[in-house]
Amino acid sequence: MGIYYKDANQLFEIYGYFLDRILKDEKIGPKMAKAGIIIKFIYTDPDCEITIDLKNPPAKAGYYGSYYLGPCDLKEDVWSKQAADFSHSFWHGFENPVAAITKGKIKQGGKITAILKLLPVVRPAFQVFPKALEEMGCGNLVIKK
Repeated sequence: MGIYYKDANQLFEIYGYFLDRILKDEKIGPKMAKAGIIIKFIYTDPDCEITIDLKNPPAKAGYYGSYYLGPCDLKEDVWSKQAADFSHSFWHGFENPVAAITKGKIKQGGKITAILKLLPVVRPAFQVFPKALEEMGCGNLVIKK
């Protein structure tokens, strides 16, 4: 098991809260929605997946996209496989995904250029993730560097 998540349920609880925040955010959400893609994140340690739908109309009012915790029937345009701990560190702003791809820490497929275009868009979320952890009472999971 990884360092930050004891199981998939804990990861889903944290990422669900975080995705609620950024997909409703007036600055981040609309820019993410412009990507017009479906992204599947496949995590290891714990093994699970999260799909973010930025292509179809949002399932909930006030959101700029939808997300699904666990397997779903949507066909992704791009997928990204990585350790959950890497993702945790990425959302703190401590990882370079392009370097991680070249080093084999991330495996990707599909419309890779589309997901790379999202990188500058999600940078403001690096401030949201640690705050979300604190709000959830998971301050012990905030990475301090």
